[in-house]
Amino acid sequence: MMVMQKTLFLDKTLLVPAAIVKKRKVVFKSYCQHQDFLLPKNMSEYVTPGHIARVISDIIDKMNIDSIVKTYFGGGTSSYNPRMLLKAWCLGFINKTYTCRLLAKQLRENLTFIWVSGNQQPDFRTLNNFRLRLGKGMKVIFKEIVQYGLVAGIIDGKDVFVDHTKKAANANRYKVVWRKQVEKQSKKIDEELDKLFDYIDQLNNEETEVFGNKDLPEQERTGFDKEQVKKIVERINEQMKNGKLPLEKGREAKKNVRRAQELVEKKQEYKNKKAILGNRNSYSKTDTGAVAMMMKDKITVRPAYNEGVAVENGFVLGYVISNNCADNVSFKSLMDNTIDNLERIPENGHADSAYGTEENHAYFEEKGIKNFLKYNTYHIEKTKKWNEKIHANNFTYDEQQDEFTCKNNVRLKLVDKTQEASKTGYTRTVKKYRAETGHCMTCPFRAMCTKSETRTLELSWNAERLKAQAKQNLESEKGLELRKKRGNEVESIFGDAKLNKAQQRYLLRGLEKVNTEAGLYYLTHNLRRIHALFLQKTRKQNQPAEEKTPTVTYFFTNPCATTTF
Repeated sequence: MMVMQKTLFLDKTLLVPAAIVKKRKVVFKSYCQHQDFLLPKNMSEYVTPGHIARVISDIIDKMNIDSIVKTYFGGGTSSYNPRMLLKAWCLGFINKTYTCRLLAKQLRENLTFIWVSGNQQPDFRTLNNFRLRLGKGMKVIFKEIVQYGLVAGIIDGKDVFVDHTKKAANANRYKVVWRKQVEKQSKKIDEELDKLFDYIDQLNNEETEVFGNKDLPEQERTGFDKEQVKKIVERINEQMKNGKLPLEKGREAKKNVRRAQELVEKKQEYKNKKAILGNRNSYSKTDTGAVAMMMKDKITVRPAYNEGVAVENGFVLGYVISNNCADNVSFKSLMDNTIDNLERIPENGHADSAYGTEENHAYFEEKGIKNFLKYNTYHIEKTKKWNEKIHANNFTYDEQQDEFTCKNNVRLKLVDKTQEASKTGYTRTVKKYRAETGHCMTCPFRAMCTKSETRTLELSWNAERLKAQAKQNLESEKGLELRKKRGNEVESIFGDAKLNKAQQRYLLRGLEKVNTEAGLYYLTHNLRRIHALFLQKTRKQNQPAEEKTPTVTYFFTNPCATTTF
């Protein structure tokens, strides 16, 4: 009997006698689920050399965490070591474990987490309390990692790229309080209250002491509570029994009094909402720190925070969480945080046109940072449509007379000079120039120049000067280099967070807690970046990589002082 037998190393099948083909015995490895071991294996053997858990452990062991230790008051039972808890949270964020209950589960079941925690198993309440305890100390810890990146040569602190993204809050998208609606309803309540109290005062004048000895003017409405209403209703009932007040008029009076009391309470609710709004246009009822923002799809509006980062070489140098939709509003605070973390002023700063305001340009000039911020018309100025119109740079300026002359030889004289203040308090001087009346209507360049009866120019000379500097820098070789790098440097950070790390929205509520959550994420992002760069460097040093297990050495420059827990 012949059987088909496939040959080894040859792509062909041969016919061989069945007797030659020996029957192979199937062998399985020994498996015993309930095997007892006299000496358990060392837990560190499960964590391979160069594992990111070792990076976290080595760096945090040498980190100065006095800002966290100060939050412990002592007394009572012993506390879990804050270094262990910080390591657990960092490893959790790296493994997309962002909630305290899931992290507690990992510390019970995952060998890497068990090794990092020293086989300690804090419950989810302890983990959550520690995360909230970080608070402002998160900024201090984040700065330690930035300083580590500087010393290790991962970053230089020279070229800083800035961008923002909108990230959804942990809030109901349909429960949003809008400023316009609050003001509209408050106005309606005031109008109705005016009518009701006019009625009450008129009735009180007509009848004898129905509502008391005095009127109820505007300043006394806050005291118009349930007890006062109850007393007034009792007086009305007494007047109706004595026949001093007609039944119909008495019923109407009681109805209006109760309605007035209801509106006064409603008015107080809207006052509380205005206090929560502050300078914002909206807030969410489920997370009062969040603001309704247009998301990246340009369709969805939902409660969110505006998250900004400053990046170099894929390493986050600083971050800021704002509840203002405009990116440029929190730009200065982001740069201040970056400078504080670097402990030096970066050489160059680059961002897109959303940041190119006079205030931000002036900030760079004040700090001595070379300005590569695009202004709002940077790209439009290069289009054909822009060149078809007459703009301010097409006019001739006479510095001595402080006036412009157009192509039709019509002078635009200075007519106004104003001071404009931004939301952040920055003041800019704006000059307004207007053409002589009666010339623009018959001007041959009217179609290209203006649609109004007279052409006007409004500009800030300081802004024009700063824009010219920014344009010159952007058109240079360095500017071209930074423009090419910006998308990869910044957008990849947000893309990795939202797509790879499932950071589509925040899990905590409130601006302070969201700052802590964002700080933990960007702390672990930098740890991942450190780990990746060192592994890359080590593979080059340990060639061939296939035959050797890479040995990675990590160092830290701020060894912590001995701390007793």
